[in-house]
Amino acid sequence: MKSHQLNEQEMGFEEWKALAKNDPASFEAKRRQCIEALIDSAPEEKRRRLRGLQWQIDQTRSLARTPMASCIAISNMMWDSLYLLNQHQRELAHATSVKQSARPAASTAATVLPFRTRQS
Repeated sequence: MKSHQLNEQEMGFEEWKALAKNDPASFEAKRRQCIEALIDSAPEEKRRRLRGLQWQIDQTRSLARTPMASCIAISNMMWDSLYLLNQHQRELAHATSVKQSARPAASTAATVLPFRTRQS
């Protein structure tokens, strides 16, 4: 996957801001084009999930009354996802520690068994 970095052909914040103010339809078309390009640059096995996530974001935006409400709702989606990821990480860490504590304690003494050497 290629890194998505600003280059000479990509717009900066001020250009996006001016386009959104002066030509909202072009802004929306360009926004969708950039999103699709980014999703297309992802590994094939990730694209379906990314498109599903983008669909959720688009639906959240369309249901919001104002751009600020949209921003807050999408931010809350991100925080919910981060919280869920943290919960899964904690559960995994707990399960791992329980599994390790269930193992018998390692003995500090061992018996070394002699093996006969092969005769050629």
